[in-house]
Amino acid sequence: MRSFVVLFTLAAVACGAPPQRPGPVASMSGPRLDLNDVSFLLPLPMMGREASLLSMADDGMKGPLLPRRLYDGLPLLVEKQSADALYRELRVVSVRVDPCFPGAAPPAAPSCVKQVRLVAQPVFVEDGGVTTRDATVHLFYSLDAATFSTALGHLFALDAAAGDITDGPLDVHPVLRRQGLDGPYHGRLKAMVLEACGLATLSRVAFMSVDDAGRQWRFGAFNVVGGALVDDLIPRLPMLKVQVFQEFGSETFRNGALIPAAPNDTLDTLLSESAMRLADRRTLDKALTSALRVEHPERSSPKTVDCASCHVASRARRNAETFHHLDQTGHADLYTAPSFDLTRVDAVKDDPRALRAFGYLGKDSAFSQRTINESAQVAQALEALRPKP
Repeated sequence: MRSFVVLFTLAAVACGAPPQRPGPVASMSGPRLDLNDVSFLLPLPMMGREASLLSMADDGMKGPLLPRRLYDGLPLLVEKQSADALYRELRVVSVRVDPCFPGAAPPAAPSCVKQVRLVAQPVFVEDGGVTTRDATVHLFYSLDAATFSTALGHLFALDAAAGDITDGPLDVHPVLRRQGLDGPYHGRLKAMVLEACGLATLSRVAFMSVDDAGRQWRFGAFNVVGGALVDDLIPRLPMLKVQVFQEFGSETFRNGALIPAAPNDTLDTLLSESAMRLADRRTLDKALTSALRVEHPERSSPKTVDCASCHVASRARRNAETFHHLDQTGHADLYTAPSFDLTRVDAVKDDPRALRAFGYLGKDSAFSQRTINESAQVAQALEALRPKP
């Protein structure tokens, strides 16, 4: 375990794809990046303090995080809500660092793109408390080597400030929960974001919108080219720009569907209780394999998996294991990282309406196993870049 550094004494030194496999990480008895040191789920603020979370209009060295003119090119995020109000409500609820997001095939673009990724959700007050709307904007900022190096300096300073408090499973960030959003740790994290992220580095915007009943979600993405949004096609569904997921069931009786599901893939079997009851063991095992490959950062990437499958795989798999006794133990496609605790501890547990990869459903934390596993990969890759003492 790392020696503890007093949280209020911060050093003065300034979201998912498979990074290249690093060499051995630092000794467990010395400094070592853990999951919460590279992926930051921010706590929801106290009522009246919503502005302590970064907004889309917040402006740093690279410009506003998401200019209004680009936001206006996105679909309405929540049915029957005002686009103006939703833009004001959008707040950064999580931050991820990625040293190797997949680019285009060389020589068109680097095969590994260094990024900081932000997830923004509408944050608002309801029934006397702060909560979120069930929609997301996922912002990708591609960085040159110098900017990424500066961001990495921030990460190692934050790691030193946190000591061993950040060890353990990925969760609402333990230092931010302890200090609050007005503390020095969040101040340093915001400084990192505002130095690296803005219109000048924004390369991609993905969205998840929701209907008024909270039972149907739409997924899509745009690349940012020349300061404008350009539709991106959905992996495995190359003729489509939007994919839909709907869920009318419950945790004990799933009734969901991908519209459409990826061809030649059986993951959608796990989304329907009736389909699972009718499926033979071979079909169920193939569906389990599909879910595990979606969760495995060396088996798949955002360039090879459709949006909705990535968001639904974790809870669909857990449901099938619980109620249909599918067993992942020893499976060839099960991701393992012995140096990390990969337990999913989010508050929503296996609610099938929780599609969040790293954010909130209402007031409850919600994230996917894919995010946990990617965070382990990233922590290993970035630890290999730690400056030698």
